[in-house]
Amino acid sequence: MAKAKEPKGVQNRIIYSRASYLYQAASYLASQNRQPGQDASSKSSSSGHEHSAPTPTANEQRATQNMSRHIASSLRAVSLKAQIRQSPAMKQTICKFCDTLQVEGETCTSTVENASKGGRKPWADVLAIRCMTCGNVKRYPVSAPRQKRKTLRGPKPDEPMEDAPNEPEPTPGTTPGP
Repeated sequence: MAKAKEPKGVQNRIIYSRASYLYQAASYLASQNRQPGQDASSKSSSSGHEHSAPTPTANEQRATQNMSRHIASSLRAVSLKAQIRQSPAMKQTICKFCDTLQVEGETCTSTVENASKGGRKPWADVLAIRCMTCGNVKRYPVSAPRQKRKTLRGPKPDEPMEDAPNEPEPTPGTTPGP
């Protein structure tokens, strides 16, 4: 008896791990810009004897944001070159125009729009995410089901099957039919 084949793992595991690392690094650097605002309440409650880390200046915050954007653009370049698909959730957190990591309230704002007549059609709701860095807007349908990839979809009901025999076309000079 032959050995049973072991199930294959993910192809290009190294590329996926590199992309994951780049995404984690970009999100870490983006979170470094938020920390001074979040720590303001904890500084007032702490005693004055402890030394706190110096707050980053505007230039340092801009530098970490630019490094985060550069890493996000490297993430996009790696995934495009290796032809791997990023998950839709990951793609929605990165602005595709300026590669800024989207953090609600910090680097982007999101609203639900309905461009139908008077907003009467609830299935026409669209989530609009506006990037504060570049000002561009990305729109995602809210309640529409996600469509399968073309390779996973079956043939349409009105299309003939490829395996079905077609009637031969009449040759010129002959009359079709009995």
